[in-house]
Amino acid sequence: MKTIQGLQMCPFCGGKTEYAGISSGHIFPTIHTGQMYICTECGYQGGFIIEVDNEDEARKITEALHKDSNIIQTPQFNFPDKWKWFWKLILLLIVAGLVLEIIVFIQFFTNL
Repeated sequence: MKTIQGLQMCPFCGGKTEYAGISSGHIFPTIHTGQMYICTECGYQGGFIIEVDNEDEARKITEALHKDSNIIQTPQFNFPDKWKWFWKLILLLIVAGLVLEIIVFIQFFTNL
């Protein structure tokens, strides 16, 4: 049985996508930026999907996507290499601050 909207496919691997809701802006959280979909096979997250009416079209598109899969990569979020040291330093400072607070907390209650 065909869905009312057709078959929804990932634009990178041709896999099945699931509706993930409406995303909101990060700076202004009340502003909605559009519908988001997640691919169950490759992990693609985005608002762009391929929608086809029948399974033959879906199979053809999937074959074409897999044929060219060596030149197309699924986008993934990664920190740029030049910023990794910065976030490692921030994490180190946070952990050091927590350890220092625990030490001060223990000393405060042992002196009572």
